[in-house]
Amino acid sequence: MRSGQRQTSGRRTGKSARLHDRGDPGRLHIDAEALLVTAISLRSELSGITLPFSAPSTETSRHSAATAVQQLDDYIVPRLSSLDAPALAVIGGSTGAGKSTLVNSIIGADVTRPGVLRPTTTAPVLVHHPDVAAAFEGDRVLGGLARVSGSAATGPAELEIVASTTLSAGLAILDAPDIDSVVSQNRQLAGQLLEAADLWVFVTTAARYGDAVPWRFLRDAAARGVVLALVINRIPPGATAEVVAHFTEMLEAEGLHDAPLFAFEEQTLDDGRLPASEVDELGSWLEQVASDRAVRAEVVRRTLTGALGALSDRADEVATALADQQRISDALLASAAAPFNLARAQLSTEVRDGTVMRGEVMARWADLVGTGELLRQLQSKLGRWRDRVTAAVTGRPTESDRFQGALESGVETLVRARVAEAGC
Repeated sequence: MRSGQRQTSGRRTGKSARLHDRGDPGRLHIDAEALLVTAISLRSELSGITLPFSAPSTETSRHSAATAVQQLDDYIVPRLSSLDAPALAVIGGSTGAGKSTLVNSIIGADVTRPGVLRPTTTAPVLVHHPDVAAAFEGDRVLGGLARVSGSAATGPAELEIVASTTLSAGLAILDAPDIDSVVSQNRQLAGQLLEAADLWVFVTTAARYGDAVPWRFLRDAAARGVVLALVINRIPPGATAEVVAHFTEMLEAEGLHDAPLFAFEEQTLDDGRLPASEVDELGSWLEQVASDRAVRAEVVRRTLTGALGALSDRADEVATALADQQRISDALLASAAAPFNLARAQLSTEVRDGTVMRGEVMARWADLVGTGELLRQLQSKLGRWRDRVTAAVTGRPTESDRFQGALESGVETLVRARVAEAGC
């Protein structure tokens, strides 16, 4: 937006914007090394899961597995690998809420591109202090996004990196795409970025704060214990008290009453940005995270603990789905094996009760017994060898050979018949 356009006038709601420490904020109370080994192992297991059989919860479990792998890649493994790395604050929220304008106003420079077209932010922009560039230029954080600089990002597969001395080295700010963007890739990326955040600054407007999509994200934040600040933007002049009171009631009902809330009324922008005095409260809240190592450690601890809890829930869900898949596999195997087991039992019975001796086999048996050949073969090995030599010379099989052939043919026919029945 250009200078002269109307935006919002900043004021704090009266709710404390201070980050309250819980316990000993200087310590994470996390065995990061052991957790990192476990997280990497879990990531390997989850990435190999396919869940091939269809069941009522299969699709949901596949999504949970994919989401868990993504969160491990984007946040849990990187954060466990470097607990002292700068905290990442993601500025997210509804389309047209003024997120980019707010980021530019906090930084005091045009680091991201606000505008009137929707969606505006299609590629995320990450702003950090120059001294901590190494923490974000590699693939440690959001490794699936290609790094670009100089406003060269063109889409959700890229992450624009901007260095600014305005920020303290302990904090980076990321301007995310809209959570309710008309472009599905932008919506997915917005969710991914919020999962990768140490803290969220959630921006909505007086006209949109009751929408369903923002509340889905806010409920997820409450469930995970994510450190969260809320900005309600574009409030009509004079309506701040009424809007804030209603929004606060909604937040309390969802267990988010501790989250600091910043309200901004419509006002004229100064060169496309809010005056510094209007964003001082929010900037100070963020600066507290950036400059106070103990507070930053507490923020990381709370958010990481929540992320690990959510990961555990997802892993349990996938484990349940795997158990269901095993039961389906066992049932299918049993179903496939049952007719063949029955066929084998029938064959055993039919061989023992003489069924195989019917027809030609019985006729050959009669010939063998009637000619006395059987008795001669039983009486003398020499006779058997003589008969075989005679049969080889004359080319005519003996009665014994004919009986054996008929017996083998009868057994084969019976086996084929039972296998065919089992396969039907």
